[in-house]
Amino acid sequence: MNNQHHELLRRGAEKLSLPISDKQIDQLLQFAELILKWNKTHNLTAITNPDEVVSKHLLDSLSVCSSFPKGNALDVGSGAGLPGIPLAIINSHQDYTLVDCSLKRIAFIKEVKRKLALTNVTAIHSRVEDFDGGYFDVITSRAFSSLGKMLEQTQHLLADDGCWFAMKGTLPTEEIREMADNFKVQKTLKLSVPGLNAERHIIQIGRST
Repeated sequence: MNNQHHELLRRGAEKLSLPISDKQIDQLLQFAELILKWNKTHNLTAITNPDEVVSKHLLDSLSVCSSFPKGNALDVGSGAGLPGIPLAIINSHQDYTLVDCSLKRIAFIKEVKRKLALTNVTAIHSRVEDFDGGYFDVITSRAFSSLGKMLEQTQHLLADDGCWFAMKGTLPTEEIREMADNFKVQKTLKLSVPGLNAERHIIQIGRST
């Protein structure tokens, strides 16, 4: 990554009204470089263009920062560490547990954690439905299955007053309509991601009382 990507990320953060330090930008770009490096042999993501890694991975993940709930967070089906790693870099005071069923992806996340010295990241190799790691205040995902499947497979991990924070493309009205009665949508947010000409939405879901 070069100065152009540094500026692209800095300008994108400004458009998101996201305070960001040079150190955090450097960490995010190191993360992007590791994605590109590992991708040559491990197929972490279909995106191989550095500019697109900044917009479609980094800025897309960072677009939820201002609305992301407080508390310990679980990123399910984390893949290449998205959105968990970018969020952990920006919110160093918040703990993130990243779960994925692919051993190579978890090995990658552990390497990122080591290289970037991210003490607030825990990487777990497991199917999320088999994971028994306590309770989390917020469970997030980025393009992980359907809402119904995500809720079903992770409800044993949500704290009583916690919420799900699902990142989606277009608003999944059919998936929302098909949700079980013991879940309710708390709010939906339409996001604008700098450099990305595509719809992005957040669906925040809680348990029905």
